[in-house]
Amino acid sequence: MDRTTPPISKIKPSFSFPTTDKRSLSNGMNVLFVHDAQSALISLSLTMRIGAVHEQIGGLARAVAGLMLTGTSTKTAQDISMLIDRLGVSFGFSSSWDSFECSSIGLAEHVQFMVDLMHECLFDARFPEDEVALKKELMIAEHEHYSMDPEYLASRASSARMFTNHPYGHSRIGIPSSIALINQESCRAFHRDIMQTSDAFFTISGNCDPDKMIVMLEDRFGSWKPGEQPPLIPQAQFADGMACVLAPKQDAVQTALHIAFPSIGMNHPDYPLFRIASTAFGGYFASRINHTLREVHGYTYGAFAQSYGRKGSNTYNIQTQVGNDVTAHSIELIFQELQKMSETLLEEEECETVINYVLGTMVQGMETNQQISARMKMIEFNHLPETYHTGVFQSIANAEREKVLSVQKQYFKPAHCIISASGSSDLLEPILRQYGETIIFQES
Repeated sequence: MDRTTPPISKIKPSFSFPTTDKRSLSNGMNVLFVHDAQSALISLSLTMRIGAVHEQIGGLARAVAGLMLTGTSTKTAQDISMLIDRLGVSFGFSSSWDSFECSSIGLAEHVQFMVDLMHECLFDARFPEDEVALKKELMIAEHEHYSMDPEYLASRASSARMFTNHPYGHSRIGIPSSIALINQESCRAFHRDIMQTSDAFFTISGNCDPDKMIVMLEDRFGSWKPGEQPPLIPQAQFADGMACVLAPKQDAVQTALHIAFPSIGMNHPDYPLFRIASTAFGGYFASRINHTLREVHGYTYGAFAQSYGRKGSNTYNIQTQVGNDVTAHSIELIFQELQKMSETLLEEEECETVINYVLGTMVQGMETNQQISARMKMIEFNHLPETYHTGVFQSIANAEREKVLSVQKQYFKPAHCIISASGSSDLLEPILRQYGETIIFQES
């Protein structure tokens, strides 16, 4: 018996998503609870179905989220910060492409404070002009910082090329010309849109007594009656063929490389099997793409691929940074691995390893109240069944290689593909032109 290599376990971990107690306020807002009386903490989130995809000025949603704690009619930004620090809670607003959110984590004994502050900051946000001006300065500085990073440039160029004529193609952090348009009135206007968008919901986990919490939330939020349905998010349309985009960074000694193509989302019936295939290809350290580029050729410190799911689109993105002198060969190797992935069955040991890895990460991803709250949020936001996580877990645990191969054949031979690279124009332009029409990306 060879004891130098530990055997792969044949025993699958058990998994069961905690039971969710779903209730509603008098205005129809859903409240999802997972109660854990043994926990000292409570995680509280309010999610609204409006985000950067709906903004008319690039960076506006992010600016508004960053300004929600800068003052109400009775509190200054400093007052709010001192209250938060005094009780040792985590509290803040954030925006994503498709949603706007307020989240808080703290000791369960401070939940009334968390609910009260959430209500006050959401309903009585003032957006002081001096705070708006300061936020704009910080956003400009942040943009300048990001614009020096080839990885960021490659990512932005990829999105702009992938989502031509779609809101996902603009910069969510804003650019100087769009940031200049942000002012107190535009912030207040977007805030009004947030408050008018219906179908917001709460997710609460940890030491939360649902009976007491529902009374508390009804008192503060039960009278909130938004007037409009969540704005529709158009589905991105993709033309067949390959296209390339170059984001110049002349002093770069490496090439930041992104290859992206349309994919499927978590609500697709093939998603569990796709997750196995995508993990094998680029989703963990022993993945095929990392093994080829890092271990075999020594071209990079790391290469990975992952799915990006949004309401209006799902894409699969391959990312790495390689030396300038090996850029051309790296692109060739990536497409060779994609072709192999679309044609050949996973080896039995490889498939078993990947399944164990994915199942393990699912179990580990449910350890904290915050993680559980995020999983509940995902279910409610995407209108998935309450048994979704358990169902995906079982589908992955029972997956057969032949069925995974059918998914590989369907989704790893993309009809539409974007190659994005940031680095030396003189080096990259002739390389990219071999693959398709190449444009120079300039943020505007």
